[in-house]
Amino acid sequence: MTLEDRIRQKFEDALRSWPAAGAGVHRHMLTVANLAAFLRLSIDEAERLILQTMPRVPSPANEVRTTLAKAYGEAVESGRTFERKPAPLPEMKHTREAMIRRGAGITEADWRDKSPIRLDWEPGYRDALAVLELYDPEEFLFIGERDGRTVREVHQWRRKIESCGCDGLPHVCPNPMSGEWGKTKSGNPSRRCDDTVAAFRYVVAEFDLAGLTHADQLAFWWGFKSTRIAALIDSGGKSIHAWLRVDCPDREAWTRDVENNLFKNVLVPLGMDPGCSNESRLSRLPGHFRKAGRMQRLLYLNPEA
Repeated sequence: MTLEDRIRQKFEDALRSWPAAGAGVHRHMLTVANLAAFLRLSIDEAERLILQTMPRVPSPANEVRTTLAKAYGEAVESGRTFERKPAPLPEMKHTREAMIRRGAGITEADWRDKSPIRLDWEPGYRDALAVLELYDPEEFLFIGERDGRTVREVHQWRRKIESCGCDGLPHVCPNPMSGEWGKTKSGNPSRRCDDTVAAFRYVVAEFDLAGLTHADQLAFWWGFKSTRIAALIDSGGKSIHAWLRVDCPDREAWTRDVENNLFKNVLVPLGMDPGCSNESRLSRLPGHFRKAGRMQRLLYLNPEA
């Protein structure tokens, strides 16, 4: 059994063996978070698994997220230190900086002008409706809270958003789902997981670097030519999410071309979050108003990417 296999077993055992509330739940949570970081699970996936299994309500409400942030900065296992976020290779860092310089001064207005779909409305639910134009009406999509399981056909989501807006719908999985039940990596049943992805169409890419400004991100994507950009979404926080069109024919091609090539050799060395490489990765749904007081906004949309 490899080291990773042993850590995965420890992680799964830890999810099943929480102490009772009041008997060291937070300390156990940090152990689970460190193991998740070593396994390079996305923070979203790790948070979802912890919330599903922990024996009490988080206190404060951001307890799990804060614990994961600490663990994912530097995960420790058996006396060794594992850096989750590899630093960009020097030559790729220079490439990133050159791309930012190439797009220096580019604004959100420039991206909207460049968008093949004219985004000439005020940010809101129409942003979400525009994104739905990327799909056939009968395709299944996951939209909702991070730990949600609601999967509907696109035409059903359209009716819901037209009538109720995007309240309670902060996330979307850009890749269509099968509509069936599958199993997560930890064995839990889910309708939104890698196992239930039906079309391997889009990669979600976002920067994992402190200090990269909103303007730098706008400039970088302007100069990015490695893969076609289908959408750019302001997350309502610090990040811009890019949906990159890859159109892999199957899961095997996704593993080979996206995880082992595009991410490993291009995106991660450029500073992208390595946790975005799985096929059921969530992005932010444009049109949702975050509790922090900012709207998630659609900046660019190209259905023909």
